[in-house]
Amino acid sequence: MFTDCTETVSILHAIVLGADGACVEISIGSILAALAAFMVLVVIAQFFARKLWAKLLRPNIPDTPQDAMPEEDHPFSDDPNYRDSAIRPSKR
Repeated sequence: MFTDCTETVSILHAIVLGADGACVEISIGSILAALAAFMVLVVIAQFFARKLWAKLLRPNIPDTPQDAMPEEDHPFSDDPNYRDSAIRPSKR
């Protein structure tokens, strides 16, 4: 079951490149190195996920501003001074 090891590799090396029959070193330094690499990957993944999420939730902004729209696009022209106007203040 246990054979003599000719090479000892860290956990991080074993995960990334494979152990290929070598013994895996289980020490505090090896475990902390693998944990630190995992934490860095999680932070990078969160950064890209937040950028993607913000891009997906961004509202569509029309290419032309409302002021540049031609007059034909307005369905009616209304006099704001008229009492029963469609556009009037809420207080009378």
